[in-house]
Amino acid sequence: MWQDVQARRGPKEGTLMSGFRAAELDRGQFVLWSHSLDDAIPSDHPVRLFHQLLHSSIFADTFREMEQVYDRMEGAPPYHPRDLAGLYLWGLLVGARSSRKLEDACDNRLDVRWLLRCQQPDHSTIAAFVTRHRPDLRALSRDVLEVGIRAKLVKLEHTSIDGTKVEADAGRDSVRSEAKITSWLGHLDEKIAALEAEWAENEKREQAQALWPTAPSTRAEDPKRQLASLQRKQAQLKQALAQIARRRQEAAPSSVPPKAIASSTDPDCRCMRDKEGRSKPNYNAQIAVDVEAGMIVAEAVNDHPGDQGQLAPMLKAVEDQCGRLPAMASADSGYNSGAELAALETMGVVGYLPDAGEGEPERDASPPSERSDPASSPSLAAEAVQTIREGKESTEPQWASLPRDGKGLLTREAFVYDSEQDQYRCPAGQVLSLTVVASSQRSGGKVERRRYGFEGGKHDPPPPCATCARAGSCCRDPARGRRIERDQYEEYRERLRARMRAAEGRSVYARRRETVEPRFGYIKQALGVRRFLRRGLEKVQAEWTLVCTAVNVGILLRHGSRVMEVL
Repeated sequence: MWQDVQARRGPKEGTLMSGFRAAELDRGQFVLWSHSLDDAIPSDHPVRLFHQLLHSSIFADTFREMEQVYDRMEGAPPYHPRDLAGLYLWGLLVGARSSRKLEDACDNRLDVRWLLRCQQPDHSTIAAFVTRHRPDLRALSRDVLEVGIRAKLVKLEHTSIDGTKVEADAGRDSVRSEAKITSWLGHLDEKIAALEAEWAENEKREQAQALWPTAPSTRAEDPKRQLASLQRKQAQLKQALAQIARRRQEAAPSSVPPKAIASSTDPDCRCMRDKEGRSKPNYNAQIAVDVEAGMIVAEAVNDHPGDQGQLAPMLKAVEDQCGRLPAMASADSGYNSGAELAALETMGVVGYLPDAGEGEPERDASPPSERSDPASSPSLAAEAVQTIREGKESTEPQWASLPRDGKGLLTREAFVYDSEQDQYRCPAGQVLSLTVVASSQRSGGKVERRRYGFEGGKHDPPPPCATCARAGSCCRDPARGRRIERDQYEEYRERLRARMRAAEGRSVYARRRETVEPRFGYIKQALGVRRFLRRGLEKVQAEWTLVCTAVNVGILLRHGSRVMEVL
């Protein structure tokens, strides 16, 4: 029958058609393949360097630790952790992320067959590797970085830090309110209690059958599997309620409380808005990238919707991974907070961050992108600062060089603080004295705010701003006068602003676009990591560590000659 079908289709496949290329080989032709698997892989194939990398002495201690978790006295011999780690890392580089795709690659990819010497672990064994060796994956990442440090691909002169939202393995429909989760949990408790009662009744029936074997069995379907499923769901819902309570407790008293919602599928993830403005269950994935060759020197995953408070922990992670802190660090304005700037100086790291406007009074608040660049005329700006410091009135050119917000009003940077007198001087030569001291609790800790301006009540004379000719470009309400707020971290911000005004500071910060941002593009587009495959913060962290380690391995393979010198 098949021959008849082929005859009706026309000429045999591979026959030369007029004007078209003929097939190189007919499928029915016998072929003598290479006698050696090693001959099938070219001598310059990157998988050979990858194999040599994993078998170098740098990784010996890590794989020796991994070997200790296996029981090699009973059952079938386990796969060596070096082979499974190599399968995961190489699989990420060639586009095979899931355990089933890796299982398929062991059968169908020649480079993977060469790497594993034709071993064929199933998907369950492959997936269990990450769970079993979760604590050791960070050590594996550290070994890869050690190779980069020895090859001078990591110098820790400048590290760029950024974060991105990666979708969790949970749908939007899994997000429920606290009231809904509580109600759902109550129904589950009733079902579990009923199943447990049924289980006890089944036990009594089994005992009765053991005493009177001739009695007919009336045992219902075994509820053990159903009970286990409900208990797992019960644990997830309880964890979701615990996460809602934790997030509510972590929120600062002065901030808007977080929504009382959580995912019932993955309670550790959180609804966050991505760059497209869509709110869905996400994780906040952080990386720190060394600017020398773009290697990722630290990585982390959390459920914080913003990046504030992540800078110092990421730098400490760099120190843990590489043995020392970088000399310089850059990040976007989302990381800029007074507490973080103070932590940077304590650690001895020179920071380069745009001004986030923290501590600015509401009347001065404006997006950093809308503010004029004070470095556009640095000499005039420096002259203006000196003139203000001496208590003199600024000239017209100096006044024009002062920084302004998007509405044309002078920002706080146009006022000079006198630390000895604890007062501000304005460009018109007037003194703004301390009027109010208040404190507030924020996510980064306690903040003490000090307000400077002109004291006065209903019957007091108006402030100097009311009669100042330039008040229109300085005050929103000249009758009340200009006010400036300052907290205990303002001196750190002033030093940061001075660095960012300089040409060197702008040049250092510009290198972020060449380092950390392309890494996220490579991870999401080339590796296809737009959604995590695992659930739970610990498992997601392990997956993210593997992804970042694979990125670093790819960089090492692209610098093969330098890597070969240090292996």
